[in-house]
Amino acid sequence: MASMMQRRPRTVTIRDVASEAGVTPMTVSNVLNGRLSSVGEATRVRILEIIERLGYKPYASARRLRSNRRSSIGMVVVDEARDYLRDPFTTNMVAGLSNYATDHGFSVVLVGFRPSTSIPAPLLNQIETDALCVILSGDASLRVSFMERLRQLHQPIVFFQEHERPPMEDVCLIRQDDFAGGQAVAAHLQEQHAPRSVFFLRPHIDWPAISERERGLRAGMPSGVGIIPVDCGNESLEATQDGLKIVLQEHACPDAIVGGNDQMAMAAIRFFDERGVKTPGTIRVTGFNGFDIWRYGSPRLTTVLSSAYEIGWRAGKELLNRLDTGVFPQSEIVLPVVFSRGESS
Repeated sequence: MASMMQRRPRTVTIRDVASEAGVTPMTVSNVLNGRLSSVGEATRVRILEIIERLGYKPYASARRLRSNRRSSIGMVVVDEARDYLRDPFTTNMVAGLSNYATDHGFSVVLVGFRPSTSIPAPLLNQIETDALCVILSGDASLRVSFMERLRQLHQPIVFFQEHERPPMEDVCLIRQDDFAGGQAVAAHLQEQHAPRSVFFLRPHIDWPAISERERGLRAGMPSGVGIIPVDCGNESLEATQDGLKIVLQEHACPDAIVGGNDQMAMAAIRFFDERGVKTPGTIRVTGFNGFDIWRYGSPRLTTVLSSAYEIGWRAGKELLNRLDTGVFPQSEIVLPVVFSRGESS
C-alpha cells in the first residue's frame, strides 16, 4: 500500500544550500567551480560547511558535460626512480598543487613515467584532465621529446623547474631561483676561508634544478677554485658514499662539499665522520632544499630553503586562472630561495 511505502528522502538542491547560507545559487555555483574572484573567504568557508552538513551532492557528471570540464589536473613526473615519490622535492610540489586544487573543487591525477622508457601514445592519451603540471628529468633531448608528446594532448601545461621555454604554446614555466641559491652557497663558503677545492654532489640522472645549482656555485666562485662533480647515483646514502670513494681515488680531500640536495650532503657528513674527518672542523658541508630532514642531522646543516610547496601551490592557481580566462597571465614565474646558515660550514 502506498501509505505504507517508505518515502524517498528529498534530494538536497543548490537552492537549499544557497538559502541556508543566505546567498544566491550562483554564488554557491561559483564556489563549487572555483570561481572565487567575487566570493569572500568567509562566505566560501560557510558555503562549504553547509554543503557538507546538508549532504549536498552536485551533479558532477552533468556539470562536466555542460562545461566540457573534468575538474581535474594531471601531475606528470618523469623520473628514472620507480619510488619517485620518495623525493621530498616532488612530494612537496604535489602537496602544494593538491591542496590548492582541492580547495577549489579540483582533483589531481598523478602519473609517473621513466625517461628511458618508450611511452605508448594510447597511454598518454588516457590522461583525461583539464590541464597538466609536469616535472621532467633526463638530458635536454629527452625532455624536449617528452614535451613534444605532451603538446599533442592539447592541454595547458605548467612545467616545473624548466629554464628553457619549450617550442609550444599555452605553457607556463614555474621554478625557483636555483642559480641564485648556488651563488649564495659560494658567497658563504668564501666568507671566512675561501676553499681551494669543492666537491659538488649530484645524482646520476640530469635534473635542470641541480644543473642550475652547480652553475650558480661555479659562477660565484673565483676562477682558481676547483669544483669537482661527484656522481652520486640515485642519491641514496650508499650511492653517495660510493661516489665519494671513487672520486677520492683521484682527488685529495676537498675543503668544502656542496650537496645538490640535503640527502647527499648529510650522507657526505656521515661518510667523512666515520673516517675521522670532522665537519665543519676539516670539511665544510652545505646542502640544498631545507625540508624537514635537515633539522634532524648533527651538526645542523647549512642549506638553501626551497620553495617546492609554493611552486605546486602557485601552479594550481595559474592553471585554474588559465582555465577561466583562456590565457596564462605570465609565461614564466621564478620564486625566491633563502639561504640558511647552520653548523656544518
